[in-house]
Formats: sequence, structure tokens, C-alpha cells
Amino acid sequence: MSAEAGPAPLPRAVPPLLSLVAGYVDTITFLALFGFFAAQVTGSFVVAAAELGVEDRGVAAKMLAIPFFMLGAGTAAAIIIARRGRKRSSLPLVFALEAVLLSGFVALMVYSWPVTDPDSWLGAAAGLLSAAAMGVQSTLVRLLLRGVPQTNVMTGNSTQLAIDATELIYARLRPSRMVADPALAAEARRRFATVFSVLAGFLVGALGGALAYALAGPWSASLAIVIVAGLIAWSATRGGIDPV
Repeated sequence: MSAEAGPAPLPRAVPPLLSLVAGYVDTITFLALFGFFAAQVTGSFVVAAAELGVEDRGVAAKMLAIPFFMLGAGTAAAIIIARRGRKRSSLPLVFALEAVLLSGFVALMVYSWPVTDPDSWLGAAAGLLSAAAMGVQSTLVRLLLRGVPQTNVMTGNSTQLAIDATELIYARLRPSRMVADPALAAEARRRFATVFSVLAGFLVGALGGALAYALAGPWSASLAIVIVAGLIAWSATRGGIDPV
């Protein structure tokens, strides 16, 4: 099969690297921007609903995180859909879009540092760029990395991990079932390993983001840009076309 007919296999490191970026950025925005969620849109919905009963400063940016996440997701989807059928994958281009948005986030954070006012529009703009970047990543995974769990939101992944763990434990307790349907257990093991690596990557990213923020302040998110730049270089040499 030629490079144009199909891409090279996905390296195992890619899904956890993407979830690491999401956890890393989400923690930094949460700490630097007064509880702003960049990757976890569920958190933004909770914040928006909570404002009906509790007054808080900086709420505008937190509520705008939802449409900006969707704007980033929609922009990435438009690029991918418009390029379907071409001989080169959209993966490097969409990764590049994420890197540009993250670079804007870091630039605004550095320019406006320290962000001491929850209603600062420079701080809000920085957060909204980070939310758009996470929207781009979410669409990238959904449309271009088929079979990879979502790297932004861990609720569904935690559920899937519990399901696969139960499947594997049951197979151990009922060896006859494993013999009768070895493919089922093999698929559960493969999925368990992938989902576990994504969850672990997000946790490591969150811990790393907290530590980096304490040490480097507004420059801390630069590491996420470096990782995405590495993924651009990898995807540019991967070959293949976009899945339909």
C-alpha cells in the first residue's frame, strides 16, 4: 500500500501526548485565569449555569469559552472537510492551527502579566484562544485520528476504562469465554491500554502544568507549543490521506 493510500500506523505516544497537552493547558488556564476551563467544556457549562445563582467576576470569559471552543472545532472541521479527497492529509495543517492559537495564548499571557483582574479582557482573550486551540484538538482527534479516545474530556474515558477493566476481569474469571471469543478479550486489552495511556497523559499534563505555572508563570504554556510543533513534524512525514 502506498503512502497516498493509507497513513503509517499511529505511534502509541501520540494519544497520551495530546491528552498531556490538554491537561497541561487546562491546568494553567485554571490557575492563571481564575478558574477558566480551556479543555473541559463541561466545566464551562457548569460555570455558566452556576452564574444564575452566584455572582462572580470574570464570568463573561468563562461563558464565552463554550462558543470559542466550538469555533475552534468548527474551523478545524471546515479545513478537514474542504480538503477531503486530496493526496495529502490535513493533519499537519490542523496541528499548525492549534500551535498558532496556543502561541497567541502565550503571547497575550506574557503581555498582560500579571493578570490580577478577573474581568481583564486581555486575560479573557488569552483564555479564549486556548479554548479555541482545545476545540481544534478535539476535532482533530475525532476526524483524523479515528479510534483514538477523546484527549480533552476524561469523563467518557474513565467510563470506558472501567468497562474494559470489568471485561478483562470477567474473562479471567471465566477462561472458557476467553477461549470461545479471544478477539473480544484482545480488543478489550488494546482499548484498555490506549484509554489508560490517555488518562495517564492528562494527569501528568495537569500535574506538570501546575508545577510549570508555579515556576515559569505566563511562559509555562510554551511547552505545549513545543509538543504540538513536534506533532506537526511527525504528521508531515506520516503520509496518507484523510479518512472519509
